[in-house]
Amino acid sequence: MATSPTTTQTADRPVARPGLLPLGQALASLTTSTAQTVFNFPTLLVEWQKRYEMRRRLAELDNRMLADVGLTRADVHRETEKPFWIS
Repeated sequence: MATSPTTTQTADRPVARPGLLPLGQALASLTTSTAQTVFNFPTLLVEWQKRYEMRRRLAELDNRMLADVGLTRADVHRETEKPFWIS
């Protein structure tokens, strides 16, 4: 794993070098996945809102409409009981 000039490698994790400001040390220790999670949070919120809305609308369908799409009331119940953060 490549290290930046502001970090050293110790026990498989980057350690900030002395002299960096606390924010610089924190940023140097961020992993790619953590950074992606932070910057994708607004996208995640939008996805959660879409799931909530789709499940609410699914619950509003009558039995005839459910039969048209090949679902039963039990299928709808199982889907609408999931929390919004579970896909």
